[in-house]
Parts: sequence; C-alpha cells; structure tokens
Amino acid sequence: MKNFRLKFLVESDIALISSRFNRQHFSAGETVLTEGVVSQSLYLLVQGSVKVVRNVLDEEVVIARLGPGEMLGVTSLLDGSAISTTVITNEPCEFDWIALTDLHSLLESVPGLAVRFYRSLGALLADRLDTVLSQVTPPAEE
Repeated sequence: MKNFRLKFLVESDIALISSRFNRQHFSAGETVLTEGVVSQSLYLLVQGSVKVVRNVLDEEVVIARLGPGEMLGVTSLLDGSAISTTVITNEPCEFDWIALTDLHSLLESVPGLAVRFYRSLGALLADRLDTVLSQVTPPAEE
C-alpha cells in the first residue's frame, strides 16, 4: 500500500484500512465514476492513470489527469453528494476500493483513526484546490 497518500495516517492505520480494500481492474477507456452519481465507495488508484472530465455545454472538458496514489469518491464520502466529474481510465488501471459503510464502521471503531483520516482528506483536498487555482490564476506579483 505504498501509494496511499493520506499523510496524517500512521502505519497501523494504513495497514488496517488496506486490509479492508478490494481490488478492481479497469480496461482503458472505462468509466470509474460518473458525474451526478453518488459513489458508495472510496477508490485508491494503484496503477495506471485516469482523466477527470466534466461535461460543459455538451463537450468533455478535462479537469485533471491523475496517477497512482490518488483518492476518488471523496465528496460522496464527506457529504453524501453526487460526484461532480466523470473519471475515465487512460490505460488499464487497478484500483483498491472500500465501501463507504465499511470505512465509516472502521473509522468509528479505532480511537483517533477518524481524526487522522479526515485531517488527511482535508490536506488532500487543499492540495487539489491549490493545483486548480494555480492553473487558473496568474502568479502574484512581488
């Protein structure tokens, strides 16, 4: 589970969560998550790459390209909302996934795990926001 990018988790947290993962393979061009659908699982991209797209005026706009270590389905995990983008594989991919109900049970059963996990997700989302903002905003003048 070397590609697990949740920086506030300790090794025992990673081992525990990893032990509950299921492995799934996708071929190139397959849809992993669909815009407008509530995900029932959290996905970790283990191998391969994906493009994150959004339908804008009936055109596919690529929002991001992601590789190993990226988590998908985070918004559904956090607030139960629908996925805001579609994720499509660029090549054959492997994902580890865990059902949100299983993850929630796990987070409630281990003292401190939920705090470390959600703090890690906050950092992950902050990094994603910084990446998006750097693409749409010119650098500040000194």
